[in-house]
Amino acid sequence: MTEHLDAVPVLPDGGRLLHIGLPKTGTTALQAALWNTRDELEARGAHNVSRGQHERRVALTATGEVPSYWAPAEARWAELALEFRTCPSRVTFWSSESLSTASPQRIAYLAEQLGDRAHIVTTLRALAPQLSSRWQQGLRRGNTAGLETWLRQRFAEVGVDGTVHATGPAEHLVLHRFSPRRILEQWGAVYGEENLVFVIPAPNDRDGVLRVFERLLGVPAGLLQAPAGSNRSLPFPEAELLRRFAAHYARAGGDRDTWMRTAGDLRRVGLQDIADGATPYPITVPRWAAEQANEYAHAWGEALAASAATVVGDVRHLLVDPERFPDEAAVPAQVDLDSAGRMLDELFRVALTEPPPSATPSGRTLEDAGGRELARELARRVRRRLRRR
Repeated sequence: MTEHLDAVPVLPDGGRLLHIGLPKTGTTALQAALWNTRDELEARGAHNVSRGQHERRVALTATGEVPSYWAPAEARWAELALEFRTCPSRVTFWSSESLSTASPQRIAYLAEQLGDRAHIVTTLRALAPQLSSRWQQGLRRGNTAGLETWLRQRFAEVGVDGTVHATGPAEHLVLHRFSPRRILEQWGAVYGEENLVFVIPAPNDRDGVLRVFERLLGVPAGLLQAPAGSNRSLPFPEAELLRRFAAHYARAGGDRDTWMRTAGDLRRVGLQDIADGATPYPITVPRWAAEQANEYAHAWGEALAASAATVVGDVRHLLVDPERFPDEAAVPAQVDLDSAGRMLDELFRVALTEPPPSATPSGRTLEDAGGRELARELARRVRRRLRRR
């Protein structure tokens, strides 16, 4: 059913709230607001189990999807799960959009570890603009496809009816991950549809999600404030520069783990500062993609309307007016030299911290070496010890 803000119920005493995203729906601003007001929330009985604004590695450990370039946070995950399950506060909550990629089997595991009494909250936005944001986000992870090619690939992976036409974990497919119908089916099967809450703010309402969370947590309206900083995406020219850099890196034999430790590590590469200082140039999907996105969003809205979940907002906000989108996504041919220089400086500096590849194949020992190679290695070690004296 669809609810207005004043009809959203406050969670009962002892309630649990698990916010699973989705990405690019105001999650960063929400998590910052929750973290910045954690003391005030705690004083009002609302306990945040996170030790930071977003413990992404912990969430990926929980979903069983820690990438190869990170170590799992098993101990911290066990601690967080116990705290979430047993905390005596009036209401306990955790927010991570990384949880939205959990498989059905892992959702059942999360219920075992966190308890199955939680309300699952999902924030939604119109699909068409989300697609351009996801393309740009993927560039930071080393993806090399141009926008229109990428869009056609994504639409081919999942049908409007939810049928998956691709291999691999379905929850990572953009149009499957962003589907509220999928969340209804998979999370509803474990937690019950009646315990699912979908929040759909108006397109230009930056604070709508904050007001809903205040209501759910039972704290005064206006307590949560959006941070002053922006979360602006890279402009189209700078995004294209990054894409072509990634393409050349891949053609030269660069591996994904090295990319993610360096160029793909958002904590080390200041692309956000570059985006904030660059001339705005929004990345917009072409009209055909907006029209196709509306087909998915319309089907999702029907699924929400027919469910037992609580929908806060208007499902029509998942749609866009295709006439406001360009006929084609014209790829920029030029980039501001200052922005390009700043990007190259960021990428170069972080690359300097990466140790050079070993001269010998990974895993080789002295036992694997031949006689001459062994003699050279022993001589090298002797010289090194003599230099230390």
